[in-house]
Amino acid sequence: MLVPMRTSWRRHRHHAVASLAFRSASVAGFAAGLLVALYRAVPAPQPCNVEHAACLTQILRHEALVHVLPPVAGLVAGMVLGGWLARGVHRYART
Repeated sequence: MLVPMRTSWRRHRHHAVASLAFRSASVAGFAAGLLVALYRAVPAPQPCNVEHAACLTQILRHEALVHVLPPVAGLVAGMVLGGWLARGVHRYART
């Protein structure tokens, strides 16, 4: 038998809206960073022998900076913006 939920929407609406604002901003930031990583033209690293540690370090550093950094930076920026928006929603609901 299903038991109806006894949670008031009026009481929890601002939490749901704040969560939606935070998550939407985070996803938008990550998507923007992903698009930057996918469509930015970056020259390839210089060819070298991967058996040497210095060459492998150079290739891994290049891959991390070119392909990983933009989505992570976008996600962090989106989370900061989302936190600011969520705080604004809670402040608005308190008044």
